[in-house]
Amino acid sequence: MLEILSHQYLKNFLRDQSISWEHIYSFGRIVSKCIENDSTYLINSEIFSSYDWLPPILISLFLREEDSTFILSKEKIQFIKQFQIDSLKNLGFNFILKNNQLIFANHHVRLITIQKFLNDPNFRNLRNHRIVYSGIEDIKQDLKNHFRISLLKKDWTKNFKEFELINQKFIKVYDSLKKKFFLRKVLGNSYINLDEKEISFLSNFFHENSFFSDKFLSVNKALSQGWACWVKLNDTNLDWNLYLQPIDELFQIKEFFSKNKFVFLSALRKDNFFQMYLKKHSLSIDLVFNFKSNFEEKKISLYIPSKQLLPNNPLFTNSILDKCKKLILFRKGLTLVLTDDIGLTTNLATELASTYGKRVLLETMPSGKNEILCSSFDWWIMNSYLIQIPEQIIIPLLPVPNMSEPINAITVSHKKKLSQDWFRDFFLPQARLKLERSISPLRRNSGKLIILDGRANKRNWGRLLLQNIQPSKQINYMLPFD
Repeated sequence: MLEILSHQYLKNFLRDQSISWEHIYSFGRIVSKCIENDSTYLINSEIFSSYDWLPPILISLFLREEDSTFILSKEKIQFIKQFQIDSLKNLGFNFILKNNQLIFANHHVRLITIQKFLNDPNFRNLRNHRIVYSGIEDIKQDLKNHFRISLLKKDWTKNFKEFELINQKFIKVYDSLKKKFFLRKVLGNSYINLDEKEISFLSNFFHENSFFSDKFLSVNKALSQGWACWVKLNDTNLDWNLYLQPIDELFQIKEFFSKNKFVFLSALRKDNFFQMYLKKHSLSIDLVFNFKSNFEEKKISLYIPSKQLLPNNPLFTNSILDKCKKLILFRKGLTLVLTDDIGLTTNLATELASTYGKRVLLETMPSGKNEILCSSFDWWIMNSYLIQIPEQIIIPLLPVPNMSEPINAITVSHKKKLSQDWFRDFFLPQARLKLERSISPLRRNSGKLIILDGRANKRNWGRLLLQNIQPSKQINYMLPFD
């Protein structure tokens, strides 16, 4: 019944709208069927990067008279409030909009960002609640950001006279640890991994003093649960900060996922990562659907030069610079150079600027049409929707997680102790996800993707990453490169 009714409402809604997505009715029927049957679906489509898919979801949630939560970005919430509320009311829906809640006579629909949702202390108490969760492709990073605890120097004291003696005692502990940490500092690395004795000392200290503040209490709970922890040194202020993060973020809210009903929406073409993420925790999805977006999908032109050097070769950096200069010659349109190695990114931007001048940008929004943008994968993913589609993307290094990141090193150590394949279970899926998200704009213009990392065709896992770049066509040469 909901499927038929929502289809009728959607048809009336679209009469006065300029939405050109040909799959909108099919999407609406599937969503309404999922909501009516209390199933859990995962729907993958690059359409979720736009706003065209919102009406079918809202109409189904409006018609189903039960409380629900719609998790989406701040920008999409603002778009709904500004451009779709009046049109939905014209269909006959009677509700009040208050504090991002659409309040009906018998139910309400809450619009909320994932950050605000996770910060709501009551979200864990939800049971059999219907949740539409868009942006699920970011779940791992969102959970990391939510759970990470930062204990700064200022957190060791309180500005009250009655805490003066305790402050002095805590500062002595802080300074004593500071001496030990700075003696262990390695040139060029500001992170310190803690050994078992140091973790044990901190566990006992924060257990005994958890009464001092909410932050101390949080640190005590995290250490008692075996969270990863590390120290970051500040050479400027000569102080140190403690960071804690769960090795398995999803485990922290596994019960919440198992006790509620979801429609998961991923803006990836095919989101295999999220399915694997849930499966490891025995969380199941009833059905998975893939929808084409509202643009004609074109094949990415994939070029991998033969005889590429491996990143550990001393000549690698000079080779990459030489190849980038050649690949940029005579090119019109935006060239994007992507790597997560900060030193390499800065070096490439500096050297290219010596040849191409102000056309070269380092993580800065382009304003022209023929510029060269150097950035990390994360910066590009975050800002790509605001930037023109590149004519070509050059990837000097594949986005394999860096072992210099403390959380990565600790996670790898943990997986080794459990005799797990840390590379294929942890590193490879993240590299695949980041690569997919970074190159997806090229499917709109059949842009060129050039991978200069020798591991792409010299390692089995590199060839596996290439196989997942779909749809694509191999090109054998690029003048004047060859």
